[in-house]
Amino acid sequence: MDKRPHRFGDDPYWLPLLLLALSDALVFAGSIWVAYGFRFYSPLEEVFPLQEGWAPPSFGLFFKFGLVAALVGVIVFERLGFYRSRIGMDRRVHILRIILGVIIANVILQVFLTLTGTPLSRGTRIVAFFLTVGLAIVAHYFLKNAHHNMVQSGWGYRRTLAIASDRNSLPKILKEIGAGHGTEFLMAGVQISNLSEVELLDGETIDSIPVLGNPSRDFRRSLATGEFDTVFIGLQVEEIELVNEILQSCEVFGVDYFLTSNLFEKLLDEIQVDGRVLAPVLALGETPLSGSRIVLKRILDLVGSGLLVLFCLPFWAIIAVSIKLDSKGPLFYRQERIGHDGRTFDVLKFRTMSPDAEAESGPVWSKQDDPRRTRLGKFLRESNLDETPQFINVFRGEMSLVGPRPERPFFVNEFKKEIPSYMKRHMVKSGVTGWAQVNGWRGDTSIEKRTEFDMWYIENWSLWLDLKILLKTLKATENAH
Repeated sequence: MDKRPHRFGDDPYWLPLLLLALSDALVFAGSIWVAYGFRFYSPLEEVFPLQEGWAPPSFGLFFKFGLVAALVGVIVFERLGFYRSRIGMDRRVHILRIILGVIIANVILQVFLTLTGTPLSRGTRIVAFFLTVGLAIVAHYFLKNAHHNMVQSGWGYRRTLAIASDRNSLPKILKEIGAGHGTEFLMAGVQISNLSEVELLDGETIDSIPVLGNPSRDFRRSLATGEFDTVFIGLQVEEIELVNEILQSCEVFGVDYFLTSNLFEKLLDEIQVDGRVLAPVLALGETPLSGSRIVLKRILDLVGSGLLVLFCLPFWAIIAVSIKLDSKGPLFYRQERIGHDGRTFDVLKFRTMSPDAEAESGPVWSKQDDPRRTRLGKFLRESNLDETPQFINVFRGEMSLVGPRPERPFFVNEFKKEIPSYMKRHMVKSGVTGWAQVNGWRGDTSIEKRTEFDMWYIENWSLWLDLKILLKTLKATENAH
């Protein structure tokens, strides 16, 4: 009997996620269509009668609007993270997040109706709203349970090879994965780095997981069988050379890997950080910012940055004209920064210096009364307005509203040599503002103190702390130059 799990091609998740997205599209569109019947051809019509002389509108208009609603609804749900199951399989139905998504979608649809001048029954829209919320909750409940049953039957999970230092460390690895990431990872084999050839017995298992040898000599052979699509590495930091060999093999065979937080930090310490992290990694660390809290923080970022972008648009237009009148050069300044998982992205700022500011000096900190600043740049920096385009980075998912400030690769490679645990800052998304910044540690100030404040934030994160930092940012101008 073939015990291999059934697969959906190279990606074991595309079918469940596609079904969920199609279901959401049908819910958004179907709610409009059903609401039309409720509103005009049910007892509800007697409760809210049409004005005298009015006839029910054509269904064709509602049919087309339902298609638009389906597209908008799926896009909003995608941005809220409903179709991401790479890290764990969450069986919970997030009712508040569904309601939030439906509200956002309806706001966007209302803007669409206003801009296109399309008249649509308000009563129908109200009925459709409540139908959408109710049907989406029901659909998510049944589909998530169906997905779970598929996994339990061998459909769509990650066939995982665990790499442990010794037999005793494997239970801890399994506990970490199971506690935070559900049943997504099927441990189909384990390799032990301190296992000698004479110790290995045919058919040996640990917690019912077959032992497949020592990674130093057997790892590539195991990947070559095609039995595994994920590797979880739980080695000791002293084995970093073996870790590097394992990662190179994962790249060759196109297999994802996951690391514990101590290995993640050590790996980034060992290399020149330039953003080219090999593959998706998962740092399992002791931090409150994990699991559903990451989703909550992303919702805050998505909603907050979207509203801030809309609010800032007229001010950005004024700033843009002012920059062009003040000095020659580009409007925005794009600078490469190191963010989450050590990956690079281009941070957006309004230009506040002359275009050739670092032509001779190279990468340096800005300082008080910096002669490289333009006349307008001094005001933009002291008021923090030059940083506001980063709300776009937040909306795109490259940054968070609150988090450790991202640094340039040049400085990261310097700081990681001098400051213990500096690279742990990259276990969370970088922020537009942060705990260090609102306490005055920004610009050309002590990087040790800044790292200390960043680590305190990571270890003590809460939603209320983020809100507190955002409020303090409004009056935080110390060392803004």
